[in-house]
Order: sequence, then structure tokens, then C-alpha cells
Amino acid sequence: MKNKRYPRKYSRDEDFEELYNHFEQLFCPSFWGFEVGPGWFSIIAEFIIKLDLHLIKNPKIKEDFIIMQIKEKFGSLRIYLHSSDFYINSLIAQTEKNAAEACTVCGEKVDTIFGVYSSMCEKHIKEIV
Repeated sequence: MKNKRYPRKYSRDEDFEELYNHFEQLFCPSFWGFEVGPGWFSIIAEFIIKLDLHLIKNPKIKEDFIIMQIKEKFGSLRIYLHSSDFYINSLIAQTEKNAAEACTVCGEKVDTIFGVYSSMCEKHIKEIV
């Protein structure tokens, strides 16, 4: 299922395209794509599903809470929304914490931090060194 509107600039994985297409109403029109590795897909998907459920339960606020950007910055996941509330802030914090403990390439648990610019498991760090 291809959607011509899906932003391709930073798309790294077809799973992200399907996630975007299914929850397109949660993203701002200028959303550039997921600027993260495929290892964080399940973490981001869980965040988006929980955000969607929160907005379904609170339809009056649905218009205000749109995802502006999802990216990796200095080895950490960053999620930016147009607006937020306490629950969404907590959800973002937990999602970013979960991503900090997972490899951006494969999603496996990261036991040791190998620098400040990447969150990768030892196997994938060795591949690029």
C-alpha cells in the first residue's frame, strides 16, 4: 500500500511508511519522515498507538496534538508535538527512555554507551569502527 503523500526524505524503512499511512491524521502536513533507524520502530509504533488512544478518549483536544517531528539527535530519540499535556509529556519521556536503551539498528538492548552521538549495540558499533 503506497501513499504518495508519505514524506520520503528521511524514510529508512517501509514499516515506517505503513505506520505513517495508518496514523496520518496524527502528523502535521509538513512532517518530513522518521529520522531514526529501524531498530526503534516498535518503540515509536507503541508511542503512536498510545497517543492515538489518548486522543480518541479525549476528542476535544485531538486537533491540538499533532506530531511535528520524530528524529534521532545526539544518539537520543526526540519527539516533537505541536502541543502537549501531562499524559503526553509522560508518554514522550518514557518512549525516549526506552529508545535510549535500544540499538537504533536492530532494537536490541544497549548495555554500554559507546559515545554521545549514537545508541547502538556492541555488534553494530564494531561494524562501523
